[in-house]
Amino acid sequence: MAWATGMTSLRRSFNALAVCLLCAVPVSVSSQAAAPAPFTPGQMVETVVCGSDPTQSYALYLPSTYTSAKPWPIIYAFDPGARGKLPVKLYKDIAEKYGFILAASNNSRNFSFADSSKGASAMWQDTHNRLSLDERRIYTTGFSGGARMAGTVALRCSQCRIAGVIAHGAGYPSTNRPADRDHLLYFLAVGEQDFNWPEVMTVRREREEAGQPYQVRTFSGPHQWAPASVLEQAVAWMQLKAMQAGTVARDESFIERDFQQTLGEANDAEKGGDAIAELNALRSLVSDFSGPKDVSAQEKKLAALKTSAALKEALKKEQDLISMQQSLMGEIAPDLSALANADGEQRMSVRRDVFAGMNRLRNEAAHNKSEEKRHVYSRALAGLWAQGIETGQAQFEAHNYATAEYYFQLMADLDDDPWPTLLLAEARTGLGNHKQAIKDLRDAVKRGLKNPEVLENDANLQPLGSEPEFQKLLAELKGK
Repeated sequence: MAWATGMTSLRRSFNALAVCLLCAVPVSVSSQAAAPAPFTPGQMVETVVCGSDPTQSYALYLPSTYTSAKPWPIIYAFDPGARGKLPVKLYKDIAEKYGFILAASNNSRNFSFADSSKGASAMWQDTHNRLSLDERRIYTTGFSGGARMAGTVALRCSQCRIAGVIAHGAGYPSTNRPADRDHLLYFLAVGEQDFNWPEVMTVRREREEAGQPYQVRTFSGPHQWAPASVLEQAVAWMQLKAMQAGTVARDESFIERDFQQTLGEANDAEKGGDAIAELNALRSLVSDFSGPKDVSAQEKKLAALKTSAALKEALKKEQDLISMQQSLMGEIAPDLSALANADGEQRMSVRRDVFAGMNRLRNEAAHNKSEEKRHVYSRALAGLWAQGIETGQAQFEAHNYATAEYYFQLMADLDDDPWPTLLLAEARTGLGNHKQAIKDLRDAVKRGLKNPEVLENDANLQPLGSEPEFQKLLAELKGK
């Protein structure tokens, strides 16, 4: 598909730039020589300005027990919308519970390769200069395009020595894949309605076949950061693997608790006839607990399951669902992509076809008798919606504001989410249509936009700052 080829090209450029900048970062900073952090442990800081580059910042959480007298593990987070405080706020309680530092870039974002690379590099250098870090336990996490950024740092920056990646709603970076013998820890989390579900399942299959360490968790929800409970499972797994590797002192009660929980998951999956879930649990029991626990019984069960008809059938069914989603999207995606270059009556005709096709998917997602197929239709619909938004954003970045406006308007007509109307306001601001842009922002508020900071901090809306109606809208939001 043309749109897929374009996205691959964008990601290739992004990866190359990210590697160039990250590998220039001095990663040999001694954690013991780190200066005392000018932060209060146990309190979230939304904006830490980087000392080496004041245009870059990150959100930060230090555990309440933090002291520079010892090294600490850290998770670097990347949000696709440069919303560093979002993952920090969502996961700070997990960071507190397990004694991890959490730092999230306020600049790394989709569709801006320079911002993403500079943000990651500056955050890395600043945290290494200010904080006492355990170089053996450095992890990355991210959502969607941020998950690809997290993977890029881990896979392409050998000096960074990343111990593990926690990817939400995406798999590997498009042009970077682990080597066959790579032992990088990879935890993948994905919603049942996430359009990237097939991608995550494919990564799970590949890592299973290659014998690479992984965990995959699904949750009820769309394309989003995973719930805090899922992030806790990821951090607990990273802790367990650190104990297994000897980089963290063994905690026998922790190991036993985690073992019993995973054993329970394996037993529940077997009783419920879920061969893939049983495979995941048994593989974890064998690979994650070998040594501290006797897993010989689980090894035998795992070997038998791998050759069973039940697993073969389950994998075929999973592949059928993946193929079904690809087919559904393939019927509409080319037309959605073609809108960028169509005009006049042709554009109107293609738009009608796209609109009708996506509404058919919406209807099936709501009313199909099969729950599994409802998920497939939901994922296909979400994938096409994301394609429309991403195509509009790419057009916006290229200053093709009228084409971006067309895509954002279509997506706004298809869904009552506030995001397309916010993007519409940006596009119309770029076109100089301030009056309509403010109307779009009011529409976004009606659709659920509540945070005035979103409007105040949006650089693409800055030309509206002097408009009385814009200031009135901000005042109304702040008064709620």
